[in-house]
Amino acid sequence: MSPTFDLLTGPRLAWAAGIIIVTAVLRFWQQLHYRRGLVRGLPGPPHSYLFGSLISMGEVISKQPASAAPQTFPLLIKNHFNLGDWFVCDPWPFGPAFLVTFSPEMMNEFTVKQSMPKHPVIHEFMHNFGGKGNLVSSEGPEWKKWRSAFNPGFSAAYLMTLVPSIVDHAVIFSNLMMERAKDNSLFRMESATMNLTVDIIGKVVLDHDLNSQRKPNALVDAFLSQTKWQRIGAQFNPMELIDFRIDIVQAWNTWTMDRYIGGLLDERFSTRSSRDEANTGKRQKYVIDLALESYLKEKAATEGTPPDKVTTLDPTFRTAAISNIKTFLFAGHDTTSGTVSYAYYYLSKHPSALARLRAEHDAVFGPDPTTAPAQLKATPHLLSKLDYTTAVIKECLRLQPPASTVRIGSPSFALHDPATGAPIRTADLMLWPVDVGLHRSPANWKSDPSLFSPERFLPTNPDCEAGNPAFAPFSKGPRNCIGQELAMVEARVILALTARGWEFEPAYAELGKLEGDGYGRREARGDAGRTQFGEEAWQVQRGTTKPRGGMPCRLRVREG
Repeated sequence: MSPTFDLLTGPRLAWAAGIIIVTAVLRFWQQLHYRRGLVRGLPGPPHSYLFGSLISMGEVISKQPASAAPQTFPLLIKNHFNLGDWFVCDPWPFGPAFLVTFSPEMMNEFTVKQSMPKHPVIHEFMHNFGGKGNLVSSEGPEWKKWRSAFNPGFSAAYLMTLVPSIVDHAVIFSNLMMERAKDNSLFRMESATMNLTVDIIGKVVLDHDLNSQRKPNALVDAFLSQTKWQRIGAQFNPMELIDFRIDIVQAWNTWTMDRYIGGLLDERFSTRSSRDEANTGKRQKYVIDLALESYLKEKAATEGTPPDKVTTLDPTFRTAAISNIKTFLFAGHDTTSGTVSYAYYYLSKHPSALARLRAEHDAVFGPDPTTAPAQLKATPHLLSKLDYTTAVIKECLRLQPPASTVRIGSPSFALHDPATGAPIRTADLMLWPVDVGLHRSPANWKSDPSLFSPERFLPTNPDCEAGNPAFAPFSKGPRNCIGQELAMVEARVILALTARGWEFEPAYAELGKLEGDGYGRREARGDAGRTQFGEEAWQVQRGTTKPRGGMPCRLRVREG
């Protein structure tokens, strides 16, 4: 090595390193100053220039169960700092600045009157559950194309034709739960309802029997692993920044799910002619068939190719179809499994509500519960007579909503203060209408929103709040949940076939006895004896929100 090289290399490397460090520091302070400017003058918890809202948020979060879901925190921040129905938090550098609102009027401004685009965090979240082109995070023509294609598969009229299949899966669940009741075993109810609802959505979406209630399934196992390893967000769990295992596990799960679903899609495509002949005069509306139908229509419109002459699936379409099928499996199982689990929980704590629910089932189906499956399969529209059951489901969705939409603001879009009408800038803000706050804020409800009261949703109640604009478990506007009617049908069927068979007993005192998948260990140890909103079954984050510890319980055979 030459002396000249030795003399010059050291100083040059030092200068280069110095320039990189100075640039990084300047960039940091530039971003810091910009982010602080975004929230300047807007209401929010106590804020510092260096730490933003992190200290204030931490002050509230530290008093909550360590495992509590992030969507439960904004209402607690509002109450702790005596804030209004909207405010702004800035957790930089651990997350985007977000405008929280518990005002239905403000929510409607960016979900109904003008449907603002989904925030990039939705794209990041859905990457592992949907993928490119999925219905939840896509925008514009791509979203309209798929929404239009899939709408027929979720129409109320068509869903009634699926009731017999839903009943079959619910009967399996009922029988398995009766076995649990007879031996009084300790188990996680949410895990059981999740397998049930995954099986149902697998049939609705794929016309495929996953049979995960009775035995392991590769697709379901990968799917459940994906929910377990999904990131919560660095502002709530900074350890995600250094856990290198997450990306590896998620990539493997994605490959497994794509391979499984891709195989079913290819098989469905290759056998479409024989199925069409067997179903002459019948229009199949399974999601997988609607996706293929959309593809064939597109080929005919753009290339003039008759459907029977299309012999291969375009790779771009195939990827988008797999993404949407995964999305339906994720979104389709999630709401119902949690809601049914919470229904058992709340009904067990409110005997009068349980008695009224059972009385309704006796009135509609007769006193013998074993006849209900056959009646529902023969006459699915009996579900329309279950007013109190529907009210119970809605009340569970109100108290324990599964998720909230998240939109992104724009320099050209302003919100308005509901109290004064003053414009509110939204550029680079995450717009978050938090369902927990909307559903629990006293200003939004006629009777105490902290109480479990299905009567608030009964049509016969003079103070019925079924149309309350603050009730938004499925979001509002054109981007509302396409599967909301399916979720309600599923939940009504499941409760109708199970509520009279056994007694449900929450078993949170025994949560530490349930081992095997890690679900609930932190809740059992660090959070033992704690509550949130007065409940031991608070929401935790596994994909979307789930009941803490998977809802540990024991069942007893009902007497009489």
